[in-house]
Amino acid sequence: MPLVIAYHRPASLDEALDLLSSPRRVALAGGTKLNADREPSDLEAVDLQALGLDQVAAAGAGQVRLGATATLDAVRRCELLPESLRELVRAEQPSTLRTLATVGGLVAKASGESLLLAAMLAHEARVALAGPGDAGSSERGLGELLAAGLAPGSLITAVTVDPSGSTAVSRTGRTPADVPIVAAYGRRTDGFVAMALTGVADHPVLVDVHDPTAGLDPAGDFRGSREYRLHLAGTLTARVMQELYP
Repeated sequence: MPLVIAYHRPASLDEALDLLSSPRRVALAGGTKLNADREPSDLEAVDLQALGLDQVAAAGAGQVRLGATATLDAVRRCELLPESLRELVRAEQPSTLRTLATVGGLVAKASGESLLLAAMLAHEARVALAGPGDAGSSERGLGELLAAGLAPGSLITAVTVDPSGSTAVSRTGRTPADVPIVAAYGRRTDGFVAMALTGVADHPVLVDVHDPTAGLDPAGDFRGSREYRLHLAGTLTARVMQELYP
């Protein structure tokens, strides 16, 4: 992690929020993002491990609640979740990091290439937040949060997903082991289809299955141009739909 100047380990959520009210303090959970940076800084780390936010359990109405500090390995082992979603954890991080990386960190990072995050979108994920002062506790749809970003001083406490439905995945990468250039994850329930794409925006997005490229303006790079990514968005969506409706 950055060479921080102070370390805090709050014993309660209120204490954590009070500490995080300073812009110089950053939340520390699994540490896989912060640990990538070894430069000196004036930051202070607020360790969340004592807050009891690591539970993965059934919630009401058939939902599954993933605590913010639950590790990706705990998600992989949760039999309440569909196998398609659990399997994506393997592609998200190597085994050495899956026992450290957390659900909250996954959402906060908001990587546009995260197929696991895209799957959560398709499973109608909602994010529980704790905020400072009058903001208090709230809940937002994952798509809304990814688009708006996490407000300063706010803390992700859990993510709830609906595990029901049938699913399908299609992806294209330079090699099977590479992070996909573009990927599509679809979920079908009674009278409803959700389709989420990676590699076409700054974060995974839900798209219209009948017009998956509408409103998309992906940035090209050495792996694929804007036009190529838009082509993949349409092609992979069609493949997933064929699998969902054989």
